[in-house]
Amino acid sequence: MNAVDRLDLPSLKALVHGYGIGEPVRYWPATSGIENSNYFIVTAQGAAADGAERQYVLTLLERPANAGDALVVLLDTCEAAGLPVPAVLRDRDGRALTELAGKPAMLCSRLPGRHVYNPTERQVEALGRFIARLHVATLASELRLPAYPRDPEWLYEQAESCRGEVPYRVGVLMADTRRQVEAALSRQDVARLPQGPIHADLFRDNVLFNEWGLSGVLDFHHASHGYLIYDLAVAANDWCTDATGALDEERALALLRAYHRIRPLHREELWHFPVFALYAALAFWTSRLVVTLEQRRGRAVRTNNPEEFQRIVEHHAAHFFYLDQRRLT
Repeated sequence: MNAVDRLDLPSLKALVHGYGIGEPVRYWPATSGIENSNYFIVTAQGAAADGAERQYVLTLLERPANAGDALVVLLDTCEAAGLPVPAVLRDRDGRALTELAGKPAMLCSRLPGRHVYNPTERQVEALGRFIARLHVATLASELRLPAYPRDPEWLYEQAESCRGEVPYRVGVLMADTRRQVEAALSRQDVARLPQGPIHADLFRDNVLFNEWGLSGVLDFHHASHGYLIYDLAVAANDWCTDATGALDEERALALLRAYHRIRPLHREELWHFPVFALYAALAFWTSRLVVTLEQRRGRAVRTNNPEEFQRIVEHHAAHFFYLDQRRLT
């Protein structure tokens, strides 16, 4: 049972009272969270104020964020730079993290907008601009986060946990792809690629749009220190592929061009973008597969379909996406 299932109104009222944001008038669970439990909360200040209702998001951290205590600092840094990210509220004692139902709890403003699942090219470009602004802002702040945990050692350990539970062909594909990614990441020229804070989970269900454009980016749970090009690879795999796993060249170029206009990409980053797209696809395929196998063993966990990323891995492994810097101008 998730912490969110144990949430009760008296506990919620006590928590909200500690922030001085009025009384909760209604609340309901968000349906898209996989690793954390999220609630939408509506509060009213009462007759003494303007009586207007305000909306917030309560997050119960079921698993520690990759960034640890630096998660709040990261969100504060992004907000100070004018990026559309959740604003972390402090309670009356100045605390950003409290506790509810035995879990760390964080209360944030609710951002406007909705998710898009068939993004237009302009929306893809808006995402590219956001990623560039995120990287520029966090690099300027000299914020240091823990290393991205899904490294070659993690890939190997997770693949071993799947041994004997996947078809032979799937196991071979996973092993061959992992060796290719590991060989690339061991190169000295790859080690010199720009690194810094990354979101690492820029999927469509973590981005909001309204009638004016990109209105919010959510879920910094995977934020870490890693290769900047990895954020673009994660985004391209979700925003620029079709149902077969094939990468749409024009949409991928639209994403990269928009990014490049704000933070110019190094030539070496473009050279290695295809292998980072493969790396990102393998990491999320592996993660989803492991959770799916846990679910089959009877563990009550939420998961996404791993076959989506298996198709992307298969396509990347069979097709090389060549990038020339001249195509970004």
